Amino acid sequence: MMTEQFTNLYDALVIGAGFSGLYQLHRLRDDLGLKTAVIEKGAGVGGTWYWNRYPGARCDSESQGYAYFFSRQLHENWQWSERYPGHAEIRKYLNYVADALNLKKDIFFNKTVTNCSFSKDNELWKIQTESGDVIYSKWLITAVGCLSAANVPKFPAFLF
Repeated sequence: MMTEQFTNLYDALVIGAGFSGLYQLHRLRDDLGLKTAVIEKGAGVGGTWYWNRYPGARCDSESQGYAYFFSRQLHENWQWSERYPGHAEIRKYLNYVADALNLKKDIFFNKTVTNCSFSKDNELWKIQTESGDVIYSKWLITAVGCLSAANVPKFPAFLF
């Protein structure tokens, strides 16, 4: 039995608004009818493509394979300009998807998650952000990807 009042309570909370996070929001909210939100560190959607804007950054997979196929309309209304798209076009595509599916209304931008803990008593996740927000959810999905933070091996005499 809950003893606290939960004002920021969601069925599911997703961390990260890249390819996986956007897809999770769509499936959970639109297909399953769950109250769902996304917390995103950046000011926009895109995940690694939001952050990596260096000259020459592009996808090493063909554009047709680097897209969503769950919606015929999304697929038919987007035309890639080149076989291996650059970072700007990938961000444009992800914004197109987020706008077409009205996903941005359920994304908290510019929020950094600092702690996640599960309460067995309440059977809820407690998610805290750097700005002091506290959000609760029944399910927590981390869609931060493998490229969200540097992973520097710790070897003796290994200097950078």
